[in-house]
Amino acid sequence: MSELTLTDVGHEPKWRTFVEPARGRLAWSVTPGEWTAIGDKPNGEVVDLTSVRAMFRLTGDRSADLLNKICALNLNDDVFPNGSSGRTLVAEVATELVRDDQDETVSFLILPSRSFGRYMEDTLRDAGQEFGLV
Repeated sequence: MSELTLTDVGHEPKWRTFVEPARGRLAWSVTPGEWTAIGDKPNGEVVDLTSVRAMFRLTGDRSADLLNKICALNLNDDVFPNGSSGRTLVAEVATELVRDDQDETVSFLILPSRSFGRYMEDTLRDAGQEFGLV
């Protein structure tokens, strides 16, 4: 069983784009006609979300169990497989969730508004105690 970890990855560049980004980059859509992309600036019309959105990576076999405590989405593998994304409430905060497995280990990106960043981190750490979050 893999260790459960939470990492602040908010420094990664985040972009809202209105044309589907090229394959090979981490990108998702939770709104028709809009995509969020991570990394280098995509081509076309974009909005920089880096200072607008916090971003955490929760990785480990128990990550879905932890999130299921504070989120109403069913995050089981058969319902929310790798590559899935959605907008939902996590700890009562509007948040984008992205399943982005790392080296065959379950991993989620959690993107609340930056103003809720500290609250989200504290809440995830508190909820993760019973699962051995480090």
